[in-house]
Amino acid sequence: MNSGAENPPATGALSGKKVFLAASAKLLPELADGLRALGSDVIPIAVLEAKEIEDNAELDRAIADIGRYDWIIFTSAWGVSFFAKPYKSAKDTDGLPKICAIGPATAEAAEKHGFPIALTADEFTAEGVMQSLERYYGGAKNLRGLGVLIPRALEAREFLPAALTAAGCRVDAIPCYKTVLPEPDAGLSDRLRNETPDLIVLTSAKAVRNFLKTAAAAAGEETARRRLLETVTAVIGPVTAAALESEGKSAEIIPGQSTVPALLAAVNGFFQSRSDDSDQALS
Repeated sequence: MNSGAENPPATGALSGKKVFLAASAKLLPELADGLRALGSDVIPIAVLEAKEIEDNAELDRAIADIGRYDWIIFTSAWGVSFFAKPYKSAKDTDGLPKICAIGPATAEAAEKHGFPIALTADEFTAEGVMQSLERYYGGAKNLRGLGVLIPRALEAREFLPAALTAAGCRVDAIPCYKTVLPEPDAGLSDRLRNETPDLIVLTSAKAVRNFLKTAAAAAGEETARRRLLETVTAVIGPVTAAALESEGKSAEIIPGQSTVPALLAAVNGFFQSRSDDSDQALS
């Protein structure tokens, strides 16, 4: 694991390196800019985009009865956006419960929509949310009876709803959006087929799976899997690392925090260390 400094330098460590960046459409611009600032040739691969689900009746009912909840837990910036639209359209609401965000990017998205944050998880995972709530209330036993609304993706990890339910909370984990795999353009398919990366960057468990699908469609499944297994790989956090491990590959780079700045710093630190080792070997 390489955490690196929190603020990577503007140029250098990735000079001359080719990077396949597999991320959501939301994260791609910031990460691509940061990797280019380190000197790399970035091939951005949008592997996730969010779309509204067809039936929002369950979320509408929850918003109409929002007063029955003590907490809303947002586990992604997309969850914030797809909750905010029907909430702000509702004619009668009882005001917002306390709001917990899984991490700073989600908290920032919530505040932009006018949702004040009462708690941000110390560790930016579902497990971190649970641990932070337990600390907030002085122990898991004090969560009993709380009403919790989790607006989330149609397909999402079940850890948090299950853990809250086990602690005695009343939990409504309600889908408000779905993630889909965008169609790659012809130029991207050509590059995936013909170019070999020095680094692959992955930002979620679904990004791991969808990168393999996209690369397999362009270059064939055998080539896609071989490139993943043989290339230095950076992931944004432990959940992504576990998904990558399930594909038979251990990530070389895992940041200390699951944020874009920490990921860029970890990448910089890893390749700077390699460069320093190479310089020492030649001296």
